[in-house]
Amino acid sequence: SWCGGLFDPATLCVGFSSGRVSLYRYDDGARSWLEAIRLPNHATANGVPRGVLDVAWAPNVGRSYHLIATCGKDNRLRVHRVKRGRGGKGEEGASQTAASSSLVHEGTEDLDRSEVWRCQWNLTGTVLASSGDCGVVKLWKSDFQGKFKCISEIVGDTTGMGAASAVRNQ
Repeated sequence: SWCGGLFDPATLCVGFSSGRVSLYRYDDGARSWLEAIRLPNHATANGVPRGVLDVAWAPNVGRSYHLIATCGKDNRLRVHRVKRGRGGKGEEGASQTAASSSLVHEGTEDLDRSEVWRCQWNLTGTVLASSGDCGVVKLWKSDFQGKFKCISEIVGDTTGMGAASAVRNQ
């Protein structure tokens, strides 16, 4: 998923089948992509790596930080908060480079522990939608303390008989 910030260099979030999630920035001087920061891996409670299924970079509309959603085969939906700043190392101890000097991982919040295959932000980056094989789309929104809460569930018709759906507001 690409960073859409107008004042940020070309930055890409990549999820791997090993469960690793990394942010890469293009370095004009080296004319190559460098790993800027590594976010927490998707892994089981025992530390067994699980693959990343989807990543979504929230559009930045006036925030001083970035929000990146990831979901993986470990049945976790996560939102990572990455701040623009100087210094700092990635969660996994990524080495300092010119590209990493402007991103600092501030924290990760686990939102859901069910099977999630896809995640996507709305146009303003304030609502996150997640879905899986269960036929439910969940909408997540941050409260005034910065914690994400499920605000609505849209339940589709899983019988294949019609297009009926129900909305459960939280």
